[in-house]
Amino acid sequence: MKIANQVGITKPMRLSSIFRTTLSPIALLIILLCTSKVSASQAKAGGLLIQQELPQQQLKDEIRDRVQEEVDIAFGRTGLLLNGLVIALTLFPTAAGVIVWFLLGKLSKQTTIARQEIESLHYDTISQLKLLISDAESILGEIQYQNHPADVETDLLLPDAQIQEFAPVNYGNYQQLLTAADYAKQGDACFFENRYEDAIAAYNQALQIQPDLADTWNNRGVVLTRMQRYPEAIASYEQATTIRPTYPDAWNNRGVVLLELQKYPEAIGCYEQAIQAKPDYADAWNNRGVAFSKMQEYEQAVISYNQALQVKKDYTDAWNNRGVALSKLQKYEAAIESYDNAAKIRPDFYRIWYNKARCYALQGKIDLAIENLKRALNLNPNLCKELAKTEVDLEKLREHDAFKQLIG
Repeated sequence: MKIANQVGITKPMRLSSIFRTTLSPIALLIILLCTSKVSASQAKAGGLLIQQELPQQQLKDEIRDRVQEEVDIAFGRTGLLLNGLVIALTLFPTAAGVIVWFLLGKLSKQTTIARQEIESLHYDTISQLKLLISDAESILGEIQYQNHPADVETDLLLPDAQIQEFAPVNYGNYQQLLTAADYAKQGDACFFENRYEDAIAAYNQALQIQPDLADTWNNRGVVLTRMQRYPEAIASYEQATTIRPTYPDAWNNRGVVLLELQKYPEAIGCYEQAIQAKPDYADAWNNRGVAFSKMQEYEQAVISYNQALQVKKDYTDAWNNRGVALSKLQKYEAAIESYDNAAKIRPDFYRIWYNKARCYALQGKIDLAIENLKRALNLNPNLCKELAKTEVDLEKLREHDAFKQLIG
């Protein structure tokens, strides 16, 4: 604004100096008047400019204030966002830890449930297997009694001789070894199909190629035992034990044949050879007890059965046979306890209930004897009726009407 005023004053001064030399006084006066008017109009215009500049300054101030306000608002929002982010980053590890802890707890619970389900499934599977084994043993026992009439005096069971899986020896011609193994496996297959003659022929072929196969000699003896060709069976077992002197199964199987031939001391010697080779051989201990029972040496028989039961606590035949021996020793309460243990393992085995009835009859406990005889008849009516008709231990029952109704 000051610069504009100075410019307005300077211009008339220059004009006056110029016209002062060339124009007349009147003209100069006119010019001065015009110039003053022009100056006045310029001064007025300058005042207007000043008035216009004042609102512009206010506008600038308002704009500046508005910008400052917007900046402050934006800065405040940014600060709030940053504070929120810092808080979130601070709380995230804690939240993550809580979530992980929750998930681990849930996983642990699911793991516990899964483990319980697996244990339950395992228990159910074992129970089902035990039931299946029990059924199979019951069927096998019934077949044995049908094929070989039981000795009504002792009523003892013998386990069948076992077929051994062929284990080839790594010597000799390799091609011949394979051929011998093939024949041996063919013999095993024929045995399980009850084709005994074919089994013997296959075993003979294997032994002709390789005569030192102890397992094949043993299996051949088992088939011959089933065919009741006992001398040949004994010869096969002797060959097996000659090749392998510490062959427990061959010694035990040979003892079974000798027991069938009523050569009890020789059978006991074979069982002891088997036990010497394999001290935890439960079948050999049980069969040794059977042989002593046949010789009426019941104390020794009980000792053998106890050894068998130490090795195999759920050995049904050993519990049953122990009960028979104790009954012969007139230890009736101990005999009943043995029968009860056998019944817990295999309640569907008729022999247990039949022998228990005999034990109660010998004590004169007629009602208990009849009750157990009924259970035996329910499981195997035909065989039990035949045995009961001539059973010496049931002599006290024959005069009772309940016995007559049961047996006829």
